[in-house]
Amino acid sequence: MTAKQPSRRRIARLTGVLAALVLAGLTAAPASADRFDSYVALGDSYAAGQGAGPYVDACLRSDHGYPALLDAARKIGLAGNAACSGATTAAVRAAQIPSLSKKVDLVTITAGGNDLDSIGALVVCSQDPGAACTAALAQRAAVLQTALNSPADSPFFQDLLAMLNDVKAKAPRADIYVTGYPLLFEPGAGPAAAPINGLTQQLNAVIARAARQADGGRSKVEYVDVSQAFSGHGIGSAQPWIVGLPPLCTASATCGSQTADIFHPTADGYTKGYAASIRAAID
Repeated sequence: MTAKQPSRRRIARLTGVLAALVLAGLTAAPASADRFDSYVALGDSYAAGQGAGPYVDACLRSDHGYPALLDAARKIGLAGNAACSGATTAAVRAAQIPSLSKKVDLVTITAGGNDLDSIGALVVCSQDPGAACTAALAQRAAVLQTALNSPADSPFFQDLLAMLNDVKAKAPRADIYVTGYPLLFEPGAGPAAAPINGLTQQLNAVIARAARQADGGRSKVEYVDVSQAFSGHGIGSAQPWIVGLPPLCTASATCGSQTADIFHPTADGYTKGYAASIRAAID
């Protein structure tokens, strides 16, 4: 007894079902599987590329910063870099987010450090690692503790969250990657190394929490940790990816222009630390 052969109509129907399933699978693929043709970078000096030089404008944007490095990736096209040295979350909202549009499909942001005046604290600690440094760090740690323990009552946290929500509203179809900051010092690099690194860890925790709270809806908001990539390459290591104080330079008042880039990533830091971490998150 021979098996009954399927009819041409049945074969055509099965072929159509299979094609529909394949098409559905393709359209359901995550955005990270596609090319990002409209990428915009926002943020502060760490997003601009300060520390790597040379600079193309007064915002200290560098072609060695991570936005330009991501642009060189096969599936990312940089449409604009609005990042600017010194930018706070308020400055990002007022001057940078207006550059976004509904066609933007990828946004990166590094911001928050200037709201806390992190560089100011670092300058104080470089001049006086004693009582003045302790007081400066304690003041900023108190702000971060409030942000972590009671975010609804924290202006610092609410400013971060408002910035991310503004990005979502202006670029509703974009994947948004919010980076943290690297730990600047290797353990044992100096008396202020541990407390400064601890402050950075707290700052990163607050940024990560804001990203989690902003995530949802049509836009994906994801925190990108860069501290692991920088591990072993802080100031005091054999191969630092952070610009340290020049030799014999202990205070901004006596170092002149040498201090412009201190406590910012080097070209290796942006390539192997920031760009690599963001690419890994996207992929």
